[in-house]
Amino acid sequence: MQDIPIYLIMPLLAAILYAAAGLFFKEAFRNGAGSIQSFVLTSWVMSLCFAPFIFWESQPIPWHQIHLPLITALAFFAGHWLTFSAIKAGDVSLVMPVLGTKSVFVALFAWLIFGIEIPRSMWLATLLTAVAVYVLGKTDQPGSQRRVPLATGLTILSAGAFGLCDALVQQWATLFGLKAFLTLMFGGVGLMASLLVPHFNKPLKSLDQKTLAWLGAGAMLTAQQAMLIGMAVAMFQNATGVNVVYSSRGLWAIIMVWLLARVSGYRAESTPRRILFMRLIGAALMVTAILLAIFSSKSSSPEIFIE
Repeated sequence: MQDIPIYLIMPLLAAILYAAAGLFFKEAFRNGAGSIQSFVLTSWVMSLCFAPFIFWESQPIPWHQIHLPLITALAFFAGHWLTFSAIKAGDVSLVMPVLGTKSVFVALFAWLIFGIEIPRSMWLATLLTAVAVYVLGKTDQPGSQRRVPLATGLTILSAGAFGLCDALVQQWATLFGLKAFLTLMFGGVGLMASLLVPHFNKPLKSLDQKTLAWLGAGAMLTAQQAMLIGMAVAMFQNATGVNVVYSSRGLWAIIMVWLLARVSGYRAESTPRRILFMRLIGAALMVTAILLAIFSSKSSSPEIFIE
């Protein structure tokens, strides 16, 4: 255990932070925050957190290739927006497990775009993931027949966009310059998000302090987990491996919802225990699929295994 690689610790911490951020955002939505407001504020916070990185860049910045971080920013922007839309439409305990499909998308895009070979077991993992998504999609509740399919669909699209983003970061970040790449990428996300300000349903300053606190906490946690994942993927060149551990955010979300109900007596989400149990099964199937994909991948580093 003492030789656990840092790129397993980083995504594990990121998974916990992301699951907690999802609960903060859901509470902010309940208190009147708009999804566009939340999205823009979070994008700005991430841009600010990554901005200083460029000053630590040790290699010359290839400005003639600035399109690389900007293309990656577009993929992240799409995934980020779709995730907010999914959380707005459905429960965090549903959205987070489905986001686990991201690791499969990382491998698929790495194969399609960069020609990285995928073993047969990866396709089996894809099938298991499809089964897991089906199980999660059956966890609907009476009177909300349209919520779960919408939230599930948006989350799968989000996972695909984030998977593309990670595949691009893995291939391009170190070639461009890791720190400069991340700064420009998230700077691009912040600029694109600024275009949505005119579409606010009401200004941020009109929200009460409690709602702003929920939003601020969610934005900071999202920025911190983005830094952990971005650095882990770019530095250790194992996007699939990083995302195996990161996919545990689905389980963390379910655990957090359960703990909130047990410890405080406060229902973070109006979800019956039977539904949560079904989602736990779906999340377990998804994690099994992703573990199968990584442990059988020829491109995986042997350091990823904990001994």
